[in-house]
This record gives sequence, C-alpha cells and structure tokens, in this order.
Amino acid sequence: MTMSKFLLSAWEWEPSIIIGCIGLIVAYLLIVRSRITKQSVFYFLGVIILFLALVSPLDEISDTYLFSAHMVQHLLFILVVPPFLLLGIPEWVFRKGMKWKFFRKTEHVLSNPIVAWSAGAGAMWIWHWPPLFNAALANETFHAFEHLSILVMGTIFWWVVISPLKEERMNPLYLIFYLFSACIACTILGIIITFSAVGLFPAYLNPQDAAGILPIIRDGWGFSPSVDQQVGGLLMWVPACLVYVSAVIGTLVRWYRTPDRDTLTLRAVVGRGQPIVTRETDKNEVKRTENSHA
Repeated sequence: MTMSKFLLSAWEWEPSIIIGCIGLIVAYLLIVRSRITKQSVFYFLGVIILFLALVSPLDEISDTYLFSAHMVQHLLFILVVPPFLLLGIPEWVFRKGMKWKFFRKTEHVLSNPIVAWSAGAGAMWIWHWPPLFNAALANETFHAFEHLSILVMGTIFWWVVISPLKEERMNPLYLIFYLFSACIACTILGIIITFSAVGLFPAYLNPQDAAGILPIIRDGWGFSPSVDQQVGGLLMWVPACLVYVSAVIGTLVRWYRTPDRDTLTLRAVVGRGQPIVTRETDKNEVKRTENSHA
C-alpha cells in the first residue's frame, strides 16, 4: 500500500469517539443556551483537534508504528486541547457553577497550585513510564483510560493559568515559576527518553505491519526505531517546553498591561484573601468620606 492510500483509508470512525465529541458539543450548546460567540470558536476548535487526533491516520500510526507520533498525540491532549476548551467556556458558566457547593469544593482542591502542577507534570511522567505506556498499547480499554486521564490532568494544569474566572488564576509572579518548572520537568523527561537505549518502548521495534507501510516509514522517512525514540524525546524536550515558555511570555505581557500590577505584586506577598491598601484605595476612601460629609 502506498502512503497516500493509507492516509485516505486509515480513518477509524470509532462510535465511542464520535459520540463523545458530539456529546461535548451538545453539552456546550445546552450550557451556554446556544449563545454562540467568538469565544466559542476556541471550544469548537479544541473538540475538532481532539476528534482528529483520535480518528485520523495519526492514531493508527501512533498505536502501531511510531512512538514519536504517539508523543504528538499526547502533547495535543495535554498542551493544546485543554487550553482551547477552557478559553471557549464563558465566565458566567463557571459563575453559576461556583454556586454549587460540590463544584466549589472540587474547584478549590483542584486549583491548588501543587495539585494542578502535579497533574500536568504527572500526565507527562506517569504515562511515559515504559511499563504503563506499554501496558496501554497492549490493552484498548486501558489505552482509552490513558487518553481520558491525560485530558483531565491537562485541564487541571491549565485551569490556574487561563481559568475563565480571573480571580482563580494564579498570581503572575507565581505563575511564571509554575510554567517554567513544568518546562524543566518536560525537558528532563525528554532528555531521558532521547538518550535512553533503543527499545524503551518495545512495541515499536518490530510492529505488525498490517497496512504494509513499514518499509516507507523505515526506508522512505528514515524512521528507524532509534530515530523514532529520539524524535519522540525531542518532541517532549523542545516543542512542549516552547508551549510553556510561550505561556510565560503571555503572562508577562498580560501582567505588564494590567493597570494594577503593583497590587498584584503585593497580593503575591500578602497572600490571597488579605486586604491590600494602595494609593488608589486611599483615594477612593477619601472620596467616600467627602461624599458622606456632603
């Protein structure tokens, strides 16, 4: 089989994936009461990327032929889909959710920086630990659980970065360290994978070539098992880290453009929930006093 024929025929229309993605869209439309805005584009784009990652030839190549393709798929689940989904949900939806005690308590636990960071870094480290990674490849149900947990853990990580509720976002000064340390965690894992002996993920050494494209991948693309593992490690090492660095730059830009960035700096020192008195609040207090006397 030629690669072009494979790319056209290797679409896997798994009912559970189709139903799940349609369910995400229907649930969104019901929650926002069909109020489609420009913000909604982010959510729909996130669902589309998720859908394509699971039904396109990328899924077949990642499951059978290339560890590096599997890494691309995982990075989409951790670093791309969750941010798009969060960016697409209106603030008022979560305002209503926060009125529910269970939702509020759950959010309070999961938005703890240590919990959120551990979820994001854990998704990388836990699911690329060879015994678990190889077990997921060998069992379809466990593989589906792997993908679902990566999505959930990635969403928890990004919540404190781009939550629709601005007061739930981490202070910019802490957020820079939060993102940079995640970049370091990915870099270390990427280095380990890149420089480990070939065969860290043995399923890719001699894959079952049912589609007949292995010669193209090995000879045409030059993806030997060693190159494949090295590319997978480099993907974790460089592009993943660039996403975090880009988020750091975005945080710095957002902080610089915030009029009350001095107050945000004080908030990092004083602590969340503590009153902060600034020159601006002093002025407001004077105005209120003058108005009361008048």
